[in-house]
Amino acid sequence: MRTTNADGYSYEPVPTVNGKPPYPPELVAKSRNFLQATLTMFKPLGQRANIAPTVFQKYPVHAERAKHAAAMIGVDPVDLMAGNLCYDILAGTIAMGCSTLALAGKDGPVLTRNMDWFPAEKIAKASCLVKEEYGVNAGFLGMLGAVTGMSRHGFCVCINAAFGGSDPDGYPMLLFLRHVLDTAQSFNHALEMVEKERLMSGGIITLVGIQNDERAVVERAHAKAMVRRPTGDEPLMATNHFRALPEPTILWCERYECMAKHAGRRPAIDILTDRRVLQDITAQHVVMCPATQSAGMFVPSHLLPESVCDEMTVADLLRFVG
Repeated sequence: MRTTNADGYSYEPVPTVNGKPPYPPELVAKSRNFLQATLTMFKPLGQRANIAPTVFQKYPVHAERAKHAAAMIGVDPVDLMAGNLCYDILAGTIAMGCSTLALAGKDGPVLTRNMDWFPAEKIAKASCLVKEEYGVNAGFLGMLGAVTGMSRHGFCVCINAAFGGSDPDGYPMLLFLRHVLDTAQSFNHALEMVEKERLMSGGIITLVGIQNDERAVVERAHAKAMVRRPTGDEPLMATNHFRALPEPTILWCERYECMAKHAGRRPAIDILTDRRVLQDITAQHVVMCPATQSAGMFVPSHLLPESVCDEMTVADLLRFVG
C-alpha cells in the first residue's frame, strides 16, 4: 500500500522472496538490469575495477554463491561478483549518501535507514526482502553481500559510505557484512568482528541487537576502528562523515542535523522521508527490529514507473555530496 507524507512524498513496500529459486521472473529481469548498469559505470575506471576475478578465487564461499545465483539470473558469475564489489571499486572516487538511525524502542532497539545509491531507479525497481539462511537481506536477487541485513541470532547491520582508505588484501566490505550475518552468534560477536577484521575499504557500520544498550556505530578505516555508543536511550545516528575516527571528517550535514533534531520526537519513517534527509539517490527505506525479528523495506513511488529510466555515469556521481 502506498503511503504519502505531509510533503507529498510517496513510498511503498517491496515484495518478500525466498533466497532459493524459483525466483519471480520480473524481479530477475530487474536485478539483471541493475547489474548491467553497475558494470557499465565501472568501464571508465579501467584496471581499478578489475578485482572480481581475484576476489572470486580468494573467497570460495562467496564464489560458490555467485555461481548458483548467476545461473538463475542468467549472468556471468564473475560479473555478478563484480557488481557486489561496487562499494570497494568506487570507494574514494565519489561522495555518497545513506542516513541511519539506531533507536531505543519498547520492544527492543530499531534500525532505520535510507539506502542512497545509484542508479536509484534501478535499485528501487529490483528491491526486495530476501529470506536467507541467516535471516533477512534487504537488497535484491543476486545480492551476494549485504548492505542492510538482519540475523536470526538477534542483531542487524548496515553500511554507510565513508572513505577510510583502501587495502586490496582486506575483506571486501559488502561480502564481509554477509560473512558477519552468516557467522556471528550475537550482537557482541558481530561487533567484535566488525571492529577487528582487516577490510578492503573503510566505512561506517551500524549494529543493533535485542536490548536497547546493544547499539553501536563503528567507524572503520581499512585497518582502524572507533566505536560510538549511545548514553542511555538517546538516539544514535550516522550519515557519511567520521565523527570519532582520527582524523574525524566532521562536516555540517543537513541530514544528520535533521535526524538529531527529530529522533525520538517523530516516527522514524517520517524522519527518513523528510525532504531534508531524502536525496536524489535515495533508493530504499529500511526498518528492522531484531528483538521481534521484524523487517520492512519501502521504495520511492516516483522511481517505479516503467517510464522512469536513470542512466548514470561515474561523472554524474560527483554531485552527490554527503
